[in-house]
Amino acid sequence: MEGYRKYMIDRFQEHLQRNFKEHCERHGIVPNENQLLTFLIDQNLISTTNIQKYTVVQEFEKIYPARSHQKTQAVNALANLFSISERTVWSILKHIKRIHKK
Repeated sequence: MEGYRKYMIDRFQEHLQRNFKEHCERHGIVPNENQLLTFLIDQNLISTTNIQKYTVVQEFEKIYPARSHQKTQAVNALANLFSISERTVWSILKHIKRIHKK
């Protein structure tokens, strides 16, 4: 079964690289990491939900210690920063095992 998964990933990479290269050539874009990320998002290979979750978690881990390990303050700050509800922030953080339990 693992061989099929590897084959699928290999084919995915081939298609992605070819399509990204064609996209850059068609639009006169110099390929780089930022362009690749934009391409992945435009192709719906990275969802808005995953972007939101990843960003909230990364920012939480950055600001949590600076807020004297006050989760509520950190959640408030993130909700304001990203114009999302506190409930949404709590929901994202609830499923992350890396949250500091102090």
